[in-house]
Amino acid sequence: MEDFKKYFDNNEYVTKIVGSADDMPPGDVNGDIISSLIALLTKPANKDFKEQTLLILKKEKAGDLLITAIKKAKKDKAILVAACWESEINYSPQLTFFIDLALDTDYLVCLEAITVISTMEGPFKSEDVKGSVEKVKKEQKKLNSERLVLLNDLVNTLEGFIIS
Repeated sequence: MEDFKKYFDNNEYVTKIVGSADDMPPGDVNGDIISSLIALLTKPANKDFKEQTLLILKKEKAGDLLITAIKKAKKDKAILVAACWESEINYSPQLTFFIDLALDTDYLVCLEAITVISTMEGPFKSEDVKGSVEKVKKEQKKLNSERLVLLNDLVNTLEGFIIS
């Protein structure tokens, strides 16, 4: 863990991501961590650190950092969403957040969010699942694209959560 902390030390590494968490005030420790996390997961130069980063997120139960990074990201959102299922963290409590991502107009964000949802282990709140099914079905009525197929699969997955 100590080796990993050095990547968040601004004295050793300075990482600026255009269009990500740079909106945060300078010296904001959480902003610095989120910016560094985004860089470790999305920048091709850091691909050797990505797996270690995902393992540490899982070990430290720091999935909330990844959720915050997704909310702050203005680009590379699909990569960050993919990191959620790659980290093998159970995001079941954030079902509704990932439903909103699954309804994103960006096909890759939609695909990755559906992958995260399909790997969720539960338990789920019945009202969250039922509300999600309704929300997805409402969106389906507006579509006639390849996203429609993805959303059909999502409805099947969600209905499976109700049964189990």
